[in-house]
Amino acid sequence: MDNLLRAAGLDRARSIEEACRLVAAARGKPLEVVEGDLGPGVTGLWLAFPERDLVLVDARQTLPGPHRDHVVAHELVHVLDSIRPGPAPGPVPAGCRDEHDDPAEQRVERLASELMISIASHGSSAARLTSLELYR
Repeated sequence: MDNLLRAAGLDRARSIEEACRLVAAARGKPLEVVEGDLGPGVTGLWLAFPERDLVLVDARQTLPGPHRDHVVAHELVHVLDSIRPGPAPGPVPAGCRDEHDDPAEQRVERLASELMISIASHGSSAARLTSLELYR
């Protein structure tokens, strides 16, 4: 497993809910997963606020179960990528990528897949995001 995921303890996660709690702990603030209407072609989005992180999942464009969990895992990798030692360099610009040949987005997809494979190997097939809630 990649060092970014391992550093947050995600190599031990048994569910996507547990992964959300671990990422929230790594960031030092709550992480909330909610459904939203994100528009055509956007399945997930991460928004960072001073008091919490928000992962939006488009319920109309994602299938319940593994697909939705993978969308959440993808956004969790973006959240982990934002953790840098030292002072923040300033606002992080929002990014919305839909090009599959973008190397940064390919890396995030690969890490999200690694996380999902790890969860599947530790948990059960029932260990899926079954509720949308706030993780602390």
